[in-house]
Amino acid sequence: MRTSDCPKCQGSMSPGYILDGTHGGANAVSKWIEGVPEKSMWTGVKIGKRAQYEIQTFRCGRCGFLENYAKG
Repeated sequence: MRTSDCPKCQGSMSPGYILDGTHGGANAVSKWIEGVPEKSMWTGVKIGKRAQYEIQTFRCGRCGFLENYAKG
């Protein structure tokens, strides 16, 4: 994915990611999960065989705006 201009202020967008450190203290890239969340007593939410995509995030160096993508 290429770096582009910020849709809010036209500043320069830089690629990055959002770190998810909540699962047992292990660091991981956050993911988009298909569907509506269903509660699970053991894991918080049921995931099953739903589609999952790592989230790519871009941040504007001028205003701090974040834009997320979950390409498959």
